[in-house]
Amino acid sequence: MPYIQKTLTASGACDAEHDKRLSICLKADGFSFSEISHGGELLAFGETTGGHATSMTDATRDIKAFLGAVGVRPLGFRKMELVVVTDASVWVPDEVYSAASNRQYLRLVGATSLSSITAHSAELASTAVFSADEGIVTAFKVALPGLTVVNQHVKLASCARLGAAHPVLLSHWRHGCVDMAAFSDGRYLYGNTLDCTDEKAFIYQLVELVRTIGIDSGDTELLMCGEVDRDLYSRLRPFFPKTSLFTGFCKVGQKFHQLHTYRHALLLI
Repeated sequence: MPYIQKTLTASGACDAEHDKRLSICLKADGFSFSEISHGGELLAFGETTGGHATSMTDATRDIKAFLGAVGVRPLGFRKMELVVVTDASVWVPDEVYSAASNRQYLRLVGATSLSSITAHSAELASTAVFSADEGIVTAFKVALPGLTVVNQHVKLASCARLGAAHPVLLSHWRHGCVDMAAFSDGRYLYGNTLDCTDEKAFIYQLVELVRTIGIDSGDTELLMCGEVDRDLYSRLRPFFPKTSLFTGFCKVGQKFHQLHTYRHALLLI
């Protein structure tokens, strides 16, 4: 079992499997997961390190072995979801979407991978097409029958409620880039992954983006999650009327007081 337990915390609350949701976030060197009750309470959180097996058979075995060792049974959950963080993703409206064109859609955004995975959004009447390691994704689907696969943009787009009261720019930060989602009047307006290696150019692009999509009002809020540190937060704060850390929508008990929820917000939406 190559996956090594890095973090494992459980609230002690008891919930029948059919009332729980299991969310897994795939990483290059392992995965993290959360169990959330039907009422939105975080019941368990875990994180692993270690490389994925190269063969799908071995990867499936390793996933089953690790989840079994930490007491996660693969059957009976109300919902099971795998979140794949990818650099190549595009939204295609239902009116023009064709499964036969998935690779072409990705080529239009510069993707060179031959893989293509899709996730439909009923709220947006669109399909997200994205590339990922199909071997490890398939291994998770075999290990967890009924698992649905989405990417970070699908998860961020589901947060439109954040923009009900005022415009919101939700940002998920990771090494060298940031995933953006903009909301206003409870509607999803924009989503993309932007390069942020050149900080000055990125800040200019960010301010211009807010102006272009028409959310440059006096109460626009920047929400930040993922790989956010104090310096990054401080540097961006002057450019927005309000800046906050986004920690998802779960109720998090005292048992998880050491968990930096903003770093794992994709699992807590």
